[in-house]
Amino acid sequence: MGIYGVDRVILQPGLTWRLPWYLRPGQMILVEALAVTGPEAVVRVAGQTFNARGELPSAPAAFWAVVEKVTPETLYLRRAGPETTGELTPEDLARLLNLPPDKETVRLLQEMLKRGLPLERQKILKLLHEGREIPEAEREAFWAARVWLESLNLEDDPAKIRLALDYLLRRNEASPQGQETLNRAQPLLPDQETISFLTFRGEDFSGEVYIISKETPSREDELPAGVVVQTVTPLLGETWVYLSENTGGLILKVVVAQERFLEPAAEELGALQQKLVELGYPVRQATVTTQPVQTVLDFLETGGTPGYRPVDAVV
Repeated sequence: MGIYGVDRVILQPGLTWRLPWYLRPGQMILVEALAVTGPEAVVRVAGQTFNARGELPSAPAAFWAVVEKVTPETLYLRRAGPETTGELTPEDLARLLNLPPDKETVRLLQEMLKRGLPLERQKILKLLHEGREIPEAEREAFWAARVWLESLNLEDDPAKIRLALDYLLRRNEASPQGQETLNRAQPLLPDQETISFLTFRGEDFSGEVYIISKETPSREDELPAGVVVQTVTPLLGETWVYLSENTGGLILKVVVAQERFLEPAAEELGALQQKLVELGYPVRQATVTTQPVQTVLDFLETGGTPGYRPVDAVV
């Protein structure tokens, strides 16, 4: 796997409670050196910052490392792939993990990178095995949903994961138990967005409301990070309405399933915008688009799938 060197990452005194407890030996994680001062650096591992000692980079940089050992106060890491001089793509990471860099493996790794999850060969093999049971046309949505569930504390429980997947992917076998499982689940990663699922029914319409929020809001009265409403009506078919807070007002986005619904949706958009203004929520930007939306996860903010340039350092 191209692993070499051992050094320790030591937590700042008094902050040991912040150790990412879900990390375990064998996982590959991204290490970001944020600030370097002589023999020490401030690094970010799994979304949290630590003081580090060792052979540190001379400037901020990022590289991959394998978790060797986790103790209550120290992470022991081994750096991965020092021989790689270019950016580490999902294909490169597949090779480092001794996995075939085929289409399905790359898709899965892309989703795991988006969610900031640690990479572990046995876990990836398990997920790839699950994906082979899904028709190819449905795998893109499956990978997105299945990887997102890995960021929740479902404890790798097959029954809970199946119930949650059925509900998240809106399968015919979806049940209220799946909704309850999702609403009870807690995030594993710091600052992770969470979703609350609320179903509604009417005479001529039905749908769901998704409340997107951060794990720990800074104020009790703070608005959620986003609200998504999915409805099915005779006039517009399946429609998604997304609201998020931005400097200077709300961002309002309406997504319809087909182009023939664009004109009536645009007519309704003005009325919706006016109602929000009357309620005291000025709208900074409003758009109507048509695009495929497979699940509410399409509206979650992610950092994309970056490439990372390894550096000649051990942290």
